[in-house]
Amino acid sequence: MILPGVSGSVIAIMLGVYEEIIFLLSSKEKNIIKIRKLFPVALGIIIGIFIFGKILLLFYNKYTFYMMYVFIGLILSSIPILVKEIKEKQEKINIKYLTISLLISLTIFVIPKLFKINIASTNNPIKLFLGGLLYIAGKIIPGISSSFFLMILGLYDYILTIITNPFSITIKIIPFILGALLGLYIFIKLLNYLLKKHFSKTYSSVIGFIVGSAFAIFPGFELNVKCIISIILMIISYKLVNKLSKN
Repeated sequence: MILPGVSGSVIAIMLGVYEEIIFLLSSKEKNIIKIRKLFPVALGIIIGIFIFGKILLLFYNKYTFYMMYVFIGLILSSIPILVKEIKEKQEKINIKYLTISLLISLTIFVIPKLFKINIASTNNPIKLFLGGLLYIAGKIIPGISSSFFLMILGLYDYILTIITNPFSITIKIIPFILGALLGLYIFIKLLNYLLKKHFSKTYSSVIGFIVGSAFAIFPGFELNVKCIISIILMIISYKLVNKLSKN
């Protein structure tokens, strides 16, 4: 939910709950039933933000280089899971859609870095609305980091302060919430349709986005002990999730 560069939906895929959550949110079941079924997810989000959020951020800020490699291992570990899902549907990976989504992902992440694109940090309502829309897109579309979008818009620290300190919420956050709600409605409906009608193309596109997001957070390579340890941690995180997903 809060760590930069990490796509929440990729983690959901890694844990095998992504497709179920998308279908549930877009289903016609009564809201009370949806709330009951989604309660464990909501509880996990609340605990993640308010109990572990600050601890994770402190750890992330102190050991950024190591953590980036760990995150890359976690992100890439979801690819075999997606490939398995496609094969279980007796379909094939669509190379065309995978390539297109990879190029889009690299464009989204690389261009701002190359040209140092950054929108002024004035928190005006239009930018907050756009931030909410993009934030929720990153939560729903696998491989896209919500935090990265907020960083580009200059909103990351502002929003992070609010979600980790709920008592600091003010009326100024309303445009962000409205953007998030609109994005939730649009992207849930869209992905529900795509998963039902174009499963292979959708998951192939997701793989492209995931590979692109791994490139986006790659911190570089250094021929030293720190980098060797980081690579070992990346392999461990990849193998661990791979084993957990098989179980």
